[in-house]
Amino acid sequence: MKIELLYFENCPNSKPALELLQDVIRQEGLNFPVQSIAVETLDDAEKHRFPGSPTIRIDGLDVEGEVRYPFGLGCRIYLVDGNTHYWPPRKWIEEAIRKRRDSR
Repeated sequence: MKIELLYFENCPNSKPALELLQDVIRQEGLNFPVQSIAVETLDDAEKHRFPGSPTIRIDGLDVEGEVRYPFGLGCRIYLVDGNTHYWPPRKWIEEAIRKRRDSR
């Protein structure tokens, strides 16, 4: 399983997102490393189809589902049940990991 955290250096939300992601991986009993990908330029953002920091992908799929945001360097906001989150909620990460694990 390929687990990625895409971020840019000035986003304060990437570290808590990484900690949450690693906690979910442990909770699920998995032993896969997180590949941290620093997105540093607008060209990098386009190349990685980066909608903002932090972005978590499991086997290349965004935990939010299909992303229709413009690509660029900025902090990403997640809206969950009308509330603003600065990283994906645990439930989304768990569901994405379980879906990919179960499809193997």
